[in-house]
Amino acid sequence: MLISHRKKFIFTKTKKTASTSVESYFEKYCMPKGEWTFSHAREEYVGKEGVIGYRGRNRRNQIWHNHMSAVKIRDKIGTYIWNNYFKFTVVRNPFDKLVSGFYMQEIRIRNYTIAQKLGIMARKLSGKAHSRDYIVGDSQIERFRSWIRNGGAAGGAMLDRNKYLINGDICIDFFIRYEDLENGIKHVCDKLGIAFEPENIPRLKSGMRNNQFSLSEFYDSETINIVNQLYEFELNYFGYTTPSIR
Repeated sequence: MLISHRKKFIFTKTKKTASTSVESYFEKYCMPKGEWTFSHAREEYVGKEGVIGYRGRNRRNQIWHNHMSAVKIRDKIGTYIWNNYFKFTVVRNPFDKLVSGFYMQEIRIRNYTIAQKLGIMARKLSGKAHSRDYIVGDSQIERFRSWIRNGGAAGGAMLDRNKYLINGDICIDFFIRYEDLENGIKHVCDKLGIAFEPENIPRLKSGMRNNQFSLSEFYDSETINIVNQLYEFELNYFGYTTPSIR
């Protein structure tokens, strides 16, 4: 998440939407001129120019962190700044976003240590297992569908509309669409009086996904129904469509 006092904007960060790339592009305007350098991970930064939320794997006691909800940002920064700054975020077709989220889980599972594998067994015995702990199947399609059926689509990490809703109401001024990322970033730059430099948009967290399958191949009628119910708001409000299945 970002707050820029210099350019008077707030960026709330959603999951699996290229939001780290967007965050990296705009975070220089949250620091004094000439101080910013690129870093994939980022320590919490708070200064006169703005705020950059902590970006990393093991969050501790940081006040500001990358996937904070809109209401937490508002409550910490105050309603005057919240109401007067330009607020934006990134959205993505939920069906596509969930496939991306699945591959993120697959990479984590593939790199589990023995201790982490034992942790899965302990979580299952205690009834505190994550949806990824129940992924089964011989193919990526089977594993994806099992993840959806076992709650992967409902996890707080994926179902993150709290980045753009407060008390059920839209609280964001502009939505960058993942499917039209450059034009969305250009719109924000034009709004804020920032030079648009598409060559400087970082391409982060790419290459995780196996692109040999079309989006529709991942889904069957059961998993489509699960996503339709959970993401009814996004599908209706943003006009995203359901993939056709064979």
